[in-house]
Amino acid sequence: MIRKIYTLLILGLCLGFAACGDDNDGLDPNAAAPVINFPMEQLDVDLNKVDNLPVVAVIKSQAGLQSVTMKLQTAEGVTEYKTVTDFFNPNSYSLSENLEYNANYEAFIIEATDKLNHVTSGTLPIAVTDVMARPVITFDPEEIVYDEMDENPVIPRTTFEVVSEAGLKVVEVYLVSATGQESKGSVELNGKKDFSYDEMINYKEGDKGFKVKAVDIYDNVTISTLPVEYRTVPIPVLTLSELPILATTDAKQGVPVKVESVRGVHEVIIYRIENGQEVEVLREQKNGEKQLDYTPEINFTESTSRVKVVVSDGREGKEAVGTVKAYVNMDVATVNISSKTFANSAHEKYPDAYGLLSFKDLKTYSVDYALTSADNAKNVDLKFYCMGKGSNVASEPRLYSINAAKSDEYKGSNGAGLNTAAVKNRTTLAKLSDFDYDNATVTSIASEISASLIVKEDLIPIAEGDIIAFKTASTSAAGGNRIGVMKIISMTPSIGEGVLKPGDTTARVLTVEIKFPKKK
Repeated sequence: MIRKIYTLLILGLCLGFAACGDDNDGLDPNAAAPVINFPMEQLDVDLNKVDNLPVVAVIKSQAGLQSVTMKLQTAEGVTEYKTVTDFFNPNSYSLSENLEYNANYEAFIIEATDKLNHVTSGTLPIAVTDVMARPVITFDPEEIVYDEMDENPVIPRTTFEVVSEAGLKVVEVYLVSATGQESKGSVELNGKKDFSYDEMINYKEGDKGFKVKAVDIYDNVTISTLPVEYRTVPIPVLTLSELPILATTDAKQGVPVKVESVRGVHEVIIYRIENGQEVEVLREQKNGEKQLDYTPEINFTESTSRVKVVVSDGREGKEAVGTVKAYVNMDVATVNISSKTFANSAHEKYPDAYGLLSFKDLKTYSVDYALTSADNAKNVDLKFYCMGKGSNVASEPRLYSINAAKSDEYKGSNGAGLNTAAVKNRTTLAKLSDFDYDNATVTSIASEISASLIVKEDLIPIAEGDIIAFKTASTSAAGGNRIGVMKIISMTPSIGEGVLKPGDTTARVLTVEIKFPKKK
């Protein structure tokens, strides 16, 4: 707007003298002295800006200008700036001077001399705003240190002040971490000279600093960062047994716990996992031991599938957690079972794998064993069978009770078939589709598996991963009508690499894990 006013004033003054001639002959000795006009009473200069206005003036002379001398008045005195003696129109001269302004400038002086040696002087006061310092940011405290090794570490409040000589436009704050920075807000200040910040910032592991960006009204920017040092301590190292805990409901059972803690152990909590729920059974306060190796005892129930141990060094959210399987009032075993090829004489790679599975002993026996006596015959419950499909085709794995088909193909040393055994147990089977085998307990087996649905004496076919419920025969040495579950872990191949007997696709070994509630 000011520039437009300048332009209009200059244009008007120039037009006023457009008709004046520049012929020096016949000068009127009564001509008036030159007149100097400034478009404003004072020139305001701000050294914080790059677009300050020039010095502008219009000089009129009836007699015609002889010279125009310009001077600068500073705090130290007056110095000559420039003299002009050549004029396109001596009756009217417009000047526009872009000065390199300095903080000590006080005025711009113009002396106009006409051809009659009349001298006129004009002064334009200059008010200079000196260069202002950038915003200053001061943190208190000057750094944030949080040390997890301290007994009761406390994060101090984050406070800082911003002072601006020019006035603040905006202040922005950011949380800086190892992964980048996150805005924590900004505030518009509309030229306010100072700003105070006092907030509780919950610094965490990985945080590196709190950055403040202050912008003044001239868009000068100051960025300063409050250092944040979050000294972490490793969580306790908890070691539990790799083997499942075998327990009964008759007495407490120990849970081996081994801990190493840099900060020291403050608390140990033990839970039983029952039907997917945590049941707290032990909570012990400790005395800051750096190492702990002991075996606390707890009670178990028939619903317990796991034990969960939580170790704290006093820091919330930095606990060590571990679980270990638990088998309560239940026998668990992994057993290899041979097909009929090795039913009476085990393969050298599986020397304990015969063809007949005993639920009482959770192991396999040979055909000769079953044919020796009625008691022995009662002690075998299942057989693993593979149906051949051709020389280059995988055989079909199956499970049969001793009483079911194919027993005549299982031969003893004397050639007698298993079908001639004194007792042939009628073990029954059923595949389960939605039973949680990994967390099977005595309670879940009894409540979730219906005995009336376990009716088949054969399963055709079977596959790795199958979960199978079984019910013992009334004549079984394991006890009649007992229910358990097993999972098919693996089977040796019947063709290709790894076959046990090249050319015989039915020669295989089945690996199962069995979970069998104890007999009451």
